[in-house]
Amino acid sequence: MTRTELENQTSAVTRLRVAWGLAAAGALLLTVGPLLGVVDGAAPAYTSWPLLAVLALLPPALAGALWLRGRPFVAAAVLAAVGAFAPGRLLGDLQIIGHTMTVGRPELFRPSGLVAPPTGTGLWLLVLGHVLVLAGGVLAAGRAGVPSDEEDTPRQLAVFLPVAALAAIALLGEPFSSTDVYLLPRSPWDLPVLGLIGGLLLAAAAPLVAALTGSSPDPDTRRGGMLGVALGLAAVAAPSLAAGLFADALGVTWAPVVALLAAAVLVALSFRSARTDEKDQAAEEIVLPALHRLHAATGVFAVLAAAAAVVGAIAPQVVVDGEEPVFYAARLLWPTGLALAVLGLLMFVRTAAGTARPALVYAVYATLVASVFSVQTVSLASQSGLAEPAPGFWVMSAVYPLGLVALVCAAVAGGAERENADQRKPGHVPLAELGATLLAGLFAIGAFALPTMKATGYTPPDLVGNYDPIVSTTLVAALLLLLAALFLALRSRPQRGAPLLAGAALLVGVRALELPLTGARVEGTTAAPGTWLALASVVALLVAAGSMAARASR
Repeated sequence: MTRTELENQTSAVTRLRVAWGLAAAGALLLTVGPLLGVVDGAAPAYTSWPLLAVLALLPPALAGALWLRGRPFVAAAVLAAVGAFAPGRLLGDLQIIGHTMTVGRPELFRPSGLVAPPTGTGLWLLVLGHVLVLAGGVLAAGRAGVPSDEEDTPRQLAVFLPVAALAAIALLGEPFSSTDVYLLPRSPWDLPVLGLIGGLLLAAAAPLVAALTGSSPDPDTRRGGMLGVALGLAAVAAPSLAAGLFADALGVTWAPVVALLAAAVLVALSFRSARTDEKDQAAEEIVLPALHRLHAATGVFAVLAAAAAVVGAIAPQVVVDGEEPVFYAARLLWPTGLALAVLGLLMFVRTAAGTARPALVYAVYATLVASVFSVQTVSLASQSGLAEPAPGFWVMSAVYPLGLVALVCAAVAGGAERENADQRKPGHVPLAELGATLLAGLFAIGAFALPTMKATGYTPPDLVGNYDPIVSTTLVAALLLLLAALFLALRSRPQRGAPLLAGAALLVGVRALELPLTGARVEGTTAAPGTWLALASVVALLVAAGSMAARASR
């Protein structure tokens, strides 16, 4: 062993040691916090601290045992996967500060009146514990990412991803039922903005870790990722299930049960993976090319996300007393869902998959942006007590985990393609093509910043005059993604830049379609500057994409 190799190995061991120490310290704080009390004057709905202590201490204990048994890569992947759940749990606990009566956390406290109890010392220990677990996960992620000698995409990914996606859908449901007027069950969609973001991060953690660790060529990273996701799911779902079983006036719902079943499947899959990897070392077999399998996986989840979007556009999204209202916000899901379905199907065609992939990425973004308008409408109606989410809304919610998995698969496929592609720099960009791209970006800034419609007494959410936490934040993210597409397209080969610009046209097209598809919800609605700028941006993007496509065919 050379001196450099010895130094690298020593550094990796030190990093894993620090990561484990941070995770263990965070677990201790997560154990002590509930004992000291998250709020003053309100006890948990049941004796939850033994369960919370086990769920907090199990990840570092398992990682430590694996490390001592000579499996440091498995231990690192466990810590990294558990750390991926920390941001969502952190935001979920932070919302207790300003929305104590609306969070619905029976394992931590049970309100007994209309006056919100003051926060206690235990809350800050929980917050610090999540921060330490996150820091430990980030450090361990580098250790878990050490490459192995394998080159092909593992077969376990085909099972790992669907199970994780199912768990993500479960985490978006109601955690328990209740007849207690002071402790109402709330899914992430019923929470304030901080809780909504935290819930979405929790739901995204499972498929994200599944895609990243499940696609790793290192079998130890795959096994550790499965175990870590299982532990993360258990930490979120088990307290809610226990509340439904043991707390008065609370009942069990499907969501935590499905999440825990998914966790159990992942644990079983990790042990099966260990045996399979040992057998594969002794026998060679014919496998499909890794890139084609990744394209196929991308297509599967893209088509599923598109189906969820179309069902959300068809099925009722709210339940109200009396006549069912016209749900205009869901109409935006039609064009984006159908476009995503077509591009998802193209991922199964080997000759078209590479070209369709960049456009598919932005079709996913467009579908997510379109769904946000439904989320905002249902959230406002639910919080005001005028309506409740209907099955169509919950089906549409599957767009988020399924779309995220499709994005990760597409990103992994893109990385695999770049490794085998011609590394020559792209040629000179023609002036007309550059001008059309820059104009598209300028028009898009106005399209996302300014309102798309106007009517007497009504202005839709935008970035200038009518800020809405959900919609406006989404518009900012969409604008940044669009500008990133323009930058990447100009630096890419024309064969990939053209579909990337076409996909960006789908994204800004959501703004252009907002008036014709949803404008009837307000009488007397007319086009505002955002609509015209969105149309101009779409035209400029299509011109630039056509120019790139023509250049690629020469």
